[in-house]
Amino acid sequence: MECPHRPACPGCPLAEAPYADQLAQKTARVRRAFAAYAHLPEPAEVLPSAHEVGYRHRLKLPVHVDGNDVAIGLYDASGTRVLDTPDCPVLEPGLRVALDQVRAWAHGRRDLHSVDLRRSHDSGGLQIVLATRDGEVPGGRKGLQALTAAVPGLRSVAVSRADPEGKRVMGTSPRVVWGEPVLEEAVGDTRYRLHPGAFFQVDPRQAERLHTLVRTAVGEARTILDLYSGVGAYALMLAPGRQRVVAVEEVPQAAQAARELAPRNMQVITSRVEDLVVNEPFDVVVLNPARRGADPAVLARAASLARHMVYVSCGPETLARDLDCLAAHGMRPTSVQPIDLFPQTPEVETVVALTRGPSVREWAVPGGRARTPWLGEPSGAVGRPDRVLALVLGEAGQAGELPGARFRTIARVASHSLIRMDLGGPLVPALAALSRNGHPVAGRDPRTARFFAEKAGLVRPFVHVERAGGAAAPLHGDLVAALTALGASPTVVARAGATEGGSGSSGPPTRSRSGRPGGSRRRS
Repeated sequence: MECPHRPACPGCPLAEAPYADQLAQKTARVRRAFAAYAHLPEPAEVLPSAHEVGYRHRLKLPVHVDGNDVAIGLYDASGTRVLDTPDCPVLEPGLRVALDQVRAWAHGRRDLHSVDLRRSHDSGGLQIVLATRDGEVPGGRKGLQALTAAVPGLRSVAVSRADPEGKRVMGTSPRVVWGEPVLEEAVGDTRYRLHPGAFFQVDPRQAERLHTLVRTAVGEARTILDLYSGVGAYALMLAPGRQRVVAVEEVPQAAQAARELAPRNMQVITSRVEDLVVNEPFDVVVLNPARRGADPAVLARAASLARHMVYVSCGPETLARDLDCLAAHGMRPTSVQPIDLFPQTPEVETVVALTRGPSVREWAVPGGRARTPWLGEPSGAVGRPDRVLALVLGEAGQAGELPGARFRTIARVASHSLIRMDLGGPLVPALAALSRNGHPVAGRDPRTARFFAEKAGLVRPFVHVERAGGAAAPLHGDLVAALTALGASPTVVARAGATEGGSGSSGPPTRSRSGRPGGSRRRS
């Protein structure tokens, strides 16, 4: 892709690669994530986007105003300077025109921190959210009038207070100050209402292909439970002709937007998925969580409610982890289809169909058996632990004594200590002593659990039994992914016990393409 702002602008990391090479890199990423769990099937190749440029119908960008000089774009590599990229080639043409109009209006308006601008593919209407330092439209009533005059296609203007710490581009809880409370959009024959700030696919045209994949995976199901449903992207699309569809979404505005368009056979519940109590069975459960994936307890509960599931994910690594968890509860993938929604970037969406099958709970390893971490025990070798790997918070020292154990630090990972413990007694007292000394296990400490879940995809305590009796188990795949996400080098990951040059392995042997039993699959 030709772009006058590369390489200063970091927004399109794959822009210099031919599109065919981009698709190959995305396919390799998904297959690499799945290869960390030997029981997962090899994903199909990534389906291409019909639009390599001009596809984004929404932007969220910081703004820098210095007198009459205005820059609207991403931060540069240093994270301190806002780049000015009004002619960004991945923006949909109408959105690009509107951005230039907003940029002209922003001259002299120093309180403006960032903009969230969306253009409906269906109507061409525009919706803008202004994040400002005082939570008001710069210039007050006159500033608002000037904005609506400068951008003729505006249907809605909302404003929010900018993040005072600067950690988020946009503020929170936008309030509409002019125009319509929602912007209407359509994907295929399904209509949606988008409140300011609502999540929705940035290219409604490619989203239609994504919806087709989901509809095909759902099949002829009569009852559907849609978790993390947002504005009803899948529930509204799937509802026609079904007996019952239940959508669950925690953001009140998104749930209300779906409720306003819901047919009589569709119920919308405003609730955190983690807090939802559901006792009735469904034919299919649809999962569409955020990039960090789903909580293991949610996955266990969802797997108990249906014989089939459809999982839609924008994070291959957390998707593979969650599929490993679902396999422990008897849900096995039957098809894995990635699709490109973000050309010029490494991001990739994946649709997985699952059906009930044999649970993956234990499998053979040299000298014995290994177990899944998703049923209440640490991952690794089965039996009385002899050697354990753990990631603990802070600097634990090079070596030390614990009740019934000795440990040594084998690496520092993101300011924390990756330790190997040789046990002469039970594991729990040794871990408790570490915690008392100020070094709780990563993923167990409630003060930092959210950080590790969002930063590293770590949703359980980082404890792995390397040896138990005669059994020796390689590092489980989710822990390999966590170390990598935290910045550990391939050398450190290998030192931690990952197999095949950094890819962990869990689960029973799969069959090769020739049909012969074996644990090896082609790594991409």
